[in-house]
Amino acid sequence: MAPLKSGHAEIFGSELAKGPEYSFSGRKLAPTVDYVAEETPMQSYLNVHLALEDLREEAAASGADGPKVMIVGPADVGKSSLAKILSNYAAKRGRKPVFVDIDTNEGSVTLPGSLSATAIGKPIDVEDELGAATSATGTSPIVYYYGYSSPIEKPKLYSLLTTRLSTLVKRKLSHDDVRTSGLIINTPSQFVEPGGYDLLTHAIDSFGANAILVLGHERLYSDLSRRFRDTEGVAVLKLAKSGGVVTRDKSYRRQLQMQKIKEYFYGTRKHELSPYSNIIGFGDVAVRRVGEGTLAPSSALPLGMERKLLETRLVKVEPGDILLHSVLAISNAVAPEKPAAADAKPLTPEEESSLVLEANLAGFVYVSEVDEGKHKMTVLAPNPGRLPKRYLLMATLKWMES
Repeated sequence: MAPLKSGHAEIFGSELAKGPEYSFSGRKLAPTVDYVAEETPMQSYLNVHLALEDLREEAAASGADGPKVMIVGPADVGKSSLAKILSNYAAKRGRKPVFVDIDTNEGSVTLPGSLSATAIGKPIDVEDELGAATSATGTSPIVYYYGYSSPIEKPKLYSLLTTRLSTLVKRKLSHDDVRTSGLIINTPSQFVEPGGYDLLTHAIDSFGANAILVLGHERLYSDLSRRFRDTEGVAVLKLAKSGGVVTRDKSYRRQLQMQKIKEYFYGTRKHELSPYSNIIGFGDVAVRRVGEGTLAPSSALPLGMERKLLETRLVKVEPGDILLHSVLAISNAVAPEKPAAADAKPLTPEEESSLVLEANLAGFVYVSEVDEGKHKMTVLAPNPGRLPKRYLLMATLKWMES
């Protein structure tokens, strides 16, 4: 991108400096044709920011929580862009809002398939955005691994992780600067689809959202306005979608996902990383994934039988070629020691599932090689040495290192 020579310019609320050239890799910032818009929603976005600042001032004076903003709408209307704009404007005013990303398709903060939250203490880097390395941002996000692009795919699991993330986010609000700054929550486009509305209202209730911004969807605005009509302290506001939003097809979204995975292990142009290859024995890890299989409707089951839902139960994955090219999440759950007593009972599948799914993540590894004969596999990790924990979560995320 050509350097800024005069005047002022910003991208998603992050101001550009005069002189240096900027490099943007794997991101679409605007249409390929330059134009000057005669009508823009930026004034309304600025008005929203100013209204939020008033609420933050009131919260600081009274000791209450700051505004908890949730941005909802269909795909490609500028939800994540608005979330970054509001976060950056707040940071410029010395605030420290918590950016919450429950859109599992792209992974603004970390890898796709994750639900995450991180405090924004300074404007987001123009080039690296929210995915900048922890060493560059000085903060470590809270991350839970869902493992699928759409929340509708496994709604019970998604709801469970949403609840768990909201619990830890509320703990962050115990800090004064964070509490008065509030939350800015980015959501998936599937919330507007059939089957997504219940997940949306569950997320609103879990995080206690009291400012709901609806972009580009009249029906959703009407539904939410009706639901919260008699709820004191909850405001639903309709906003126009950003004029510079680019429609992204399935192929391009896949490209973005692969870019995010590469950046996790190798960093960005500004903050390069050198990952480490470790050889791990099959017996040194416990690989799990959410129970698979198509769930037949109850009407298709034999008389008297009930459908068994496995959306929140983990099943054991025997290490082998199935893991090749998988991106695995390292759970912070502590695996129990082998029972010392002969009559001691190991964890049941339900107990283990609860233990692992309710723990946040320590990080991710990539399985580059599998040697079934030697019962070993080679993984790529951000840090050298042994893995910090034993439990590894597998889902659908695959990557071919190039």
